[in-house]
Amino acid sequence: MMIATLLITFTLFLVLGIPIAFAMGLSGVIALAAASDISLLVLPQRMFSSLDSFTLLAVPLFVLAGELMSQGGITERIVAFSRAGVGHLKGGLAQASVVSNMFMSALSGSAVADLVAVGSIMLPSMEKEGYRKDYSVAVLSSAALLGPILPPSIVAVIYGSLTGVSIGKLFVAGIIPGIIAGLGIMVLARVLADKAGAKPQPKASPAEVRKAGIKAAPALMVPVIILGGILGGVFTPTEAGAIAALYALIYGVVGRRLSAGGTYTLLQSASLTTATALITLGGASVFSYVLISGGFAQATLSTLLSLTDDPNMAMFLIMVGLFILGLPMEPIPALIMIVPVISPALAHYGIDEIQFGMSAIMMLVLGSLTPPIGVLAMIAARMANLEYGKSIAMLVPFMAWWLVVTFLVAYIPALSLWLPSLMD
Repeated sequence: MMIATLLITFTLFLVLGIPIAFAMGLSGVIALAAASDISLLVLPQRMFSSLDSFTLLAVPLFVLAGELMSQGGITERIVAFSRAGVGHLKGGLAQASVVSNMFMSALSGSAVADLVAVGSIMLPSMEKEGYRKDYSVAVLSSAALLGPILPPSIVAVIYGSLTGVSIGKLFVAGIIPGIIAGLGIMVLARVLADKAGAKPQPKASPAEVRKAGIKAAPALMVPVIILGGILGGVFTPTEAGAIAALYALIYGVVGRRLSAGGTYTLLQSASLTTATALITLGGASVFSYVLISGGFAQATLSTLLSLTDDPNMAMFLIMVGLFILGLPMEPIPALIMIVPVISPALAHYGIDEIQFGMSAIMMLVLGSLTPPIGVLAMIAARMANLEYGKSIAMLVPFMAWWLVVTFLVAYIPALSLWLPSLMD
């Protein structure tokens, strides 16, 4: 009865257009109120305990670091370096966009932040060079998917806080999948370049590449510092976020790109982004608590066992479920809802938590491209002054490639576990 009340009210709230954080929290309140054997005092306790985590301090710090890097001139230098390095390839501006996103992913850990930062620079250039808008939208939005995969990943921090898995290992686990996905996007961009009206770009001279590399070097040092410090045991992921934010602040001030007023505005923006994420986390924690209290985790395991004893088939069914869940929901609330429910099944089938975490994150972020919501594609289309629906056909091959890589990660353990194993 409690589970039915939860799901019905949650669906109703979504239909009414209530923000998902409040939809989850309010449906949890109503479901618990309907269950007379559980005190409502559990709710504030549950919300507080879900946020009372040193690990989660990494979230506002990495958000702030991303804001500072974007406004401090780092994005422009990375884009310039990427254009100098790969701009001469077929579909050069698209190739440079993907490479820029890969670098930015290693700085901010946020797909939306990377898309806005790179897209604001590259979209006008691509339009000026005659690129089709749907092609530009598809390339930029699919490349932005790398943000939650390549380290440091804010979504990985959330997953690690839920499971207790080493966040350092989760960061490292995303390197190989992220590189494979990024290279595949570059190949697709090249294959579709002629159809998209891409024109050849002059090849930068070695001196120009070297000059762009020198200018971008301070920015490219950020992921080296973050990963090097974490893997070397010098600092924790949370401390790494603080160091990244301080580095970005000093970089912007020294480069005279940040003023006192501008920095205050960035702090406000980072605070709003962080508050949104943490309110969502609190609401989702209430939702998942009701699911677990109502026996949904055991019911899920029983259902899987009734369907198959094969771990590979179980993984396939879970991935399909995550794909469906990711269509209407953002990755963070979806993870908070599903991880406590699915954990007993992972333990039963012997599925590694790091491998599952990386494949689950990849599957959930795919929803940021796919209809009916496709947040990243919608943002890119809005930036390009294009109707979202007109970009879907061009998005299909990129979505298909991402799906292929996701299943490769789900079924080939070495892709996500080899690098973390070197940390033992």
